Amino acid sequence: MTAGRPGPVESRLPALLNGAPAAPPPSPWWNRASVAAGAGALGFFVATAGTAPDVWGVGGTALVAAAVGLRYKGRTPRRRYPHLGKALPAWRAAGATPAQLEILDEAHRIRALTPPVGYRDRRTVINPLADAYAIYTSPAWRDPWLADHQLTIDPVAEAAEIIDYVHRVTDVLGEVRSRAVRVPPGSAARRTYADYERALLTSLDDGLRRTRALSAYRAEVARLAAVLATSRALPEAEAFADRVLDVVSESARQELAAAQLDDSRAQLRLLESGLREITDLLGSQPVPPPTLRPSL
Repeated sequence: MTAGRPGPVESRLPALLNGAPAAPPPSPWWNRASVAAGAGALGFFVATAGTAPDVWGVGGTALVAAAVGLRYKGRTPRRRYPHLGKALPAWRAAGATPAQLEILDEAHRIRALTPPVGYRDRRTVINPLADAYAIYTSPAWRDPWLADHQLTIDPVAEAAEIIDYVHRVTDVLGEVRSRAVRVPPGSAARRTYADYERALLTSLDDGLRRTRALSAYRAEVARLAAVLATSRALPEAEAFADRVLDVVSESARQELAAAQLDDSRAQLRLLESGLREITDLLGSQPVPPPTLRPSL
């Protein structure tokens, strides 16, 4: 290891990608010992019943404390993902499994320790985790048609392998460059380190090609999602016709009901007119007949 340069960061990504558990489960003997300690505490309490309380206070408390401690020791540790940060809720909402979250958390940690790597254009920095998330959350990715045609890959594993490889290459490349500047220019050692640097840059280009392939796969999945959405638009519209016809078929009944209302309104007007005539007749003063005078 070179003085003044930190050693390589140990990555757990290869082990996690090979199916290693995030943390080994606790031994079942811890829980068994806890049960035995609890049973011993209960037996001690029964045996010392009726005796001085000090006897139970010392022995019983020790056995209960031992049972609680052993139980805590045998509990499965809670999974934590400190490096995912704000990305954790998004990946959980997307349906990532605990194993995938463990891989993603370690990938975020390794990526934070890796210097930015671009596509040699000095503008675009690789971000395989963003490509993996876009693929994983695409509607086409969870479509049965895609699975039936066996076009699926594991975007989480792809991104993690890319990040792990780029990190290892850049770490060795940085050490080679730091060693090269300490040897005389033009020396055999300097030429050897220059050969190492060229080989590592070529290897880094291989990782960049894989990153480009993942980005291209992301773009293809997006196009496939658009095609699937377009192809399903017409069948969905045709399937919606039944609901439209159910509503439209009610229009005839609505027109009939409207005609009945209009007829009833006309009848009400006739009744109103008749009532007005009767009211006018009842409200007018009767005119007495003329008085008949006898003729002379």
